[in-house]
Amino acid sequence: MSSSHFSIVVRILMALLLVSGAAAWIAGFSSASAQGNVGSAIASAMKDAEVVDLTVLISEQLPAHWPSHAPFQRWTFNWFKPVKGPYSDNYAQSVFPYYGQRYVIDEHTGTQLDCPAHFIPPEGSGMPFAGPMGKMTCDKMPVSQWLGPAVVIDVRTILDKAPNGKSPIITPQMIRDWEAKNGALQKGEIVLFHSGYSDKYYKPFPEGNRLAFDPLILQNKPGWPAPSPETMEYLNSKGTKHVGSDGPSMGPVEGGQATHVAGLKYGMTWDELLTNVGKLPARGAFYIALPTKIVDGSGATTRAIAIKTKGQKGVGE
Repeated sequence: MSSSHFSIVVRILMALLLVSGAAAWIAGFSSASAQGNVGSAIASAMKDAEVVDLTVLISEQLPAHWPSHAPFQRWTFNWFKPVKGPYSDNYAQSVFPYYGQRYVIDEHTGTQLDCPAHFIPPEGSGMPFAGPMGKMTCDKMPVSQWLGPAVVIDVRTILDKAPNGKSPIITPQMIRDWEAKNGALQKGEIVLFHSGYSDKYYKPFPEGNRLAFDPLILQNKPGWPAPSPETMEYLNSKGTKHVGSDGPSMGPVEGGQATHVAGLKYGMTWDELLTNVGKLPARGAFYIALPTKIVDGSGATTRAIAIKTKGQKGVGE
């Protein structure tokens, strides 16, 4: 990384990490800087930065929902004035001077957050894998867990390299190999897996069936690259609390419970179905994901972005 890139990244990290309360990350910087105007620092840093949208579009025409769950639906409940439908008495209810929609949406739709309660039953329930993390729904998790320095692990070499109905597996050794080239993972960093899967297969139907329906239901295509349970254990040992994947699930297509339990039992969280991850550098970007805050959510739709130095090349560029 050039000195100018490093300077810009440091300024962004200082400002954003102050917001998140992760003061330990800025140890070594002067206390005067730490006590500065955070808003001004962010505004100044953003002059030399660009924002990368890591979020897929949710639409009825796109494979945003898990194949065995209810699809996304929407309708217009008001549009400035009544609009005549195809039948004489079928007018849209439009009595207010604005446009508005209503949705039916599964909480695990599009780019989405998984929280511990998604796969960890509550303590005392008597169910397998029950534990203290079973009470941690998304509305109870600290927002600071979903923002931090991003590290991007490129796993494109295993894309589509699995039998039909199975996922290529991201192993702990693949992460150790990445660390040997890029430095050890640090506590608080957000680990993003870039396979290019959503970039390649998140398409309008019927082509979009290739994303999840074909590998999961028809089992006639390979699934998305996914970490093994051992990989989640390794990430936890490194102090990783939040992870991201550009596949529709963190777990492999042939059975995701073990991978989910391996990470969620420690209070880890992650974002699934990211896109554009290859536009980020291996190190140097800052990740932010802010999910909807709904009571008792096991997951949530989220808007994920990253901030990087303007013009900086990503691992897939």
